[in-house]
Amino acid sequence: MLAQIKLKFTTMVKKKRKSAKMKAQLVLELLRGKAIEEVSRENEVTISDLSEWRTTFLAAGEGGFKKHPEDRRIAEYERALGRAQIDLELYKKKENFLNARRGSSSKW
Repeated sequence: MLAQIKLKFTTMVKKKRKSAKMKAQLVLELLRGKAIEEVSRENEVTISDLSEWRTTFLAAGEGGFKKHPEDRRIAEYERALGRAQIDLELYKKKENFLNARRGSSSKW
């Protein structure tokens, strides 16, 4: 019973995010010849993540792990545009509703 509770608890724990610097250090350990299973076990990281990070690192170096500031700005602009589109749609619906009411009230 205790083992089942422990198992449930360990599967519910959120994975801690690794910084670009930490990912690079782990990948460098792999490139220096350390076994991927050993790096995985010592740092509580999946083998799949390590393999993905190694591929990314080899393609772009440490910079490949970092978020790019322009990506954040673009995301902010996209959110603002989405809000503006919603506002415009609501405005059009309101206008259509008011025009329909004006049209039906003039008949009486």
